[in-house]
Amino acid sequence: MKKATLPIIVFVTAFIICYICICFLIPGFRIKLAAEPMEYFIESLKHMAMIKSIISIFIAIIAGVLTRIIGNRQK
Repeated sequence: MKKATLPIIVFVTAFIICYICICFLIPGFRIKLAAEPMEYFIESLKHMAMIKSIISIFIAIIAGVLTRIIGNRQK
């Protein structure tokens, strides 16, 4: 059970970081909205959510698999 926890933690962390970076760093995915900061944040997360999720899942899977491969090589 302990073997699987690190890749899962890396997967979840990579997904969250990647999704938020896509929301705010890539110009094509940013929104233009004059609103309160929390409303802007929530709307940024909702805007084009399916595409951002697919990209983030792909990158997070790669990070999780690499973590698993590196962990297996160290044994």
